[in-house]
Amino acid sequence: MIPVSAISVLFKKCAYQSSRICIQLNRYSSQNATANKKKLETLFMNRDVRKILYRITGKNYEKIFAPSQTTIKPKVYKFVTDEQLKELKADAKRKARAKLQMPPVMDIREPINEVLSKDPELQGYLRWKTIFTDLSTSVSNRDRIITVREIDGTLRKATWEERERMNQIFFPIPGRHLEVPKLFESPQFDVYCACLQFEPDSPDYHKVTNQTYEHIKQTKKFDDLRSTRHFGPMAFYFAIKKDIDSLLLDMMSRQLINDASDTIKLLYIIHPELHILKDNETNEIEILGFSGYLKITTSEDYIKNHSSQKDELELALQTLMEHQKSDLQQEATA
Repeated sequence: MIPVSAISVLFKKCAYQSSRICIQLNRYSSQNATANKKKLETLFMNRDVRKILYRITGKNYEKIFAPSQTTIKPKVYKFVTDEQLKELKADAKRKARAKLQMPPVMDIREPINEVLSKDPELQGYLRWKTIFTDLSTSVSNRDRIITVREIDGTLRKATWEERERMNQIFFPIPGRHLEVPKLFESPQFDVYCACLQFEPDSPDYHKVTNQTYEHIKQTKKFDDLRSTRHFGPMAFYFAIKKDIDSLLLDMMSRQLINDASDTIKLLYIIHPELHILKDNETNEIEILGFSGYLKITTSEDYIKNHSSQKDELELALQTLMEHQKSDLQQEATA
């Protein structure tokens, strides 16, 4: 069991690591491009997708700015003017956005199996394979030249695992371990630590995060990641899989019709072939001018045509509509 204090420290380090990865993400996305399939990082970096993911993440400031378990600081109360209060709120929003920066989502990388040369005349001179690493500080870990001479004389490019090990030895990332911690062998993984220990295109990173998301779906604990930087990637994962029903049920049960509608829009952006709702239907709803009706129609369209949990979602949507009708009546009589 990992202490809460250790998780808190790793979370802070993870935020730095994610920022470093995001800066280089645009450069990575041009590698190994395929013509027949949209790459995960291309979809994830889509502006509309990012806006939706940020909106549905939520902004529970008490959760975002929850005090660290490693230190206990007393609360500070100040008398401020209205102008100062406005500035403090704006500063809190900026800090919250930084804390909610999402880890990048990338395709699993292709293995490196490139042989540079075969020199059988060297066979017998080496007892162990030898790794050659470019130690230039001006080169990024991703672009660093690392080669391996096998004992049979074969010279090849280092595998991803060998690259990560050598980079961590010579250019260590604080908090990352040479050996994968036992933490990730548990049935309940930790996404906070995964983005620090693994690169976002690592098979291990995908394994840990995907199994975590599936565990959250099975236990219906979506709210555990709401208002954290990992909620967006989780929603993106379910949208890619066309498996958003459980997430929609959670949102509707919490009266989050905007989030439910946005999640369906996310699905349609990623899988445009699924979109059924016609433009004239949309315009007709907009003319009515009732807040939330367009979002409910979008949900009805999805439930009717694509849902695998129609009964549960129809009941949840009906309950949501009754709540909205009750709220409208109360506003009218107020």
